[in-house]
This record gives sequence, structure tokens and C-alpha cells, in this order.
Amino acid sequence: MRGKARIAASAALILALPACSAEPEQPLRAALTTPTDIDLTWRDDRPGIAGHVLEFATDEDGPYTVLQYLAPQVTDYRHPDLMPRTTFHYRLTSYRGPTARPHLTERPDGIRLTWTDDSRTEDGYLLEIRKKDGERYDPVAVLDPGTEATDFVPLPDEKHATYRVRAFVLGERSNVVRLTTGE
Repeated sequence: MRGKARIAASAALILALPACSAEPEQPLRAALTTPTDIDLTWRDDRPGIAGHVLEFATDEDGPYTVLQYLAPQVTDYRHPDLMPRTTFHYRLTSYRGPTARPHLTERPDGIRLTWTDDSRTEDGYLLEIRKKDGERYDPVAVLDPGTEATDFVPLPDEKHATYRVRAFVLGERSNVVRLTTGE
């Protein structure tokens, strides 16, 4: 009897350790808020994080599809109108990287932004926009590594915005969460 108690206590300790250590490293959570809408929330207070990439897949091993590049202040996302009775997998990847103010040239059909590629290890560039009276920059376009120019057609509420580019490097990946839609 005494030997069984030791085994049970050891098993409980092994089961408890991942639960205790998982919280800070597994910030992504998901909830089925309607039969076909999934709400995702996360928390990431690590210093230097410039944003996150939210991805989904219908198979845990992928392939994953990018839903959105998100500013660091964004901590929730609704994935709406999903296919019924389907399992969705989500993961979040942080990114870091410096920003630069691009040179802006007005064109008849939009604007052209140019900058110097000073980074040699970026995974890509993000074009970020802060709308007039806005409080933060949000990614609006993803560009290939080594890019030094892009053309952009602003929406009516983006014509008086401020633009910047970020050479981003992908970082740590979160836990994977899984939910199956209803109906």
C-alpha cells in the first residue's frame, strides 16, 4: 500500500509540473462563442515584442494559414463564420524588429514608399499605418525580405495617416489551441 502511494504522488507531480510551467509560455486561449465563431485571446507582456502573427489550420500539423499580423496592443481576435463541424487549430508567433520612416511619394493612383534595407536577417517587412488621431501603428501589408519599395493605395480614412516599415524577425511560437465548430 505504501509503495502505491509513492507512485501515485510521483504521477501527480509529473502531471502538475506541465500545468504549473505552461501558463507563461502558453498564452493563447480559444472559445467557441457561437456555433461558427471562435474568439481567441492571449497575453504577452514580454519586453521587445513588436507584434504577433496569428495562424490557423484544419490539421494540427498544418499547413497553417496567416489570419493576421497584429500590433502588440491587440490581445484578441474573432475568427467568424467558420465551416460547421470542423476542427480548427490556432497558434501565435511573436515578432520583433526595428522600424524606419519611409520616403513617401504621391502618385495618381496612391503612394509609393521607399526605404533602405539595413537589415540582413529579416523574415520580411511590415508596412504599418497609424491613422489620423490613431494611438497605434497596425500592420497593413507584409513584404518580402530585402524589399526597399512598395506601392500602396490608401483607403479614404488612411489618406492622412503616418506610415512606417518594420524589418521583422519571427520569434517564439505559442501553444496550439484546438476547437471544433458546431451545427
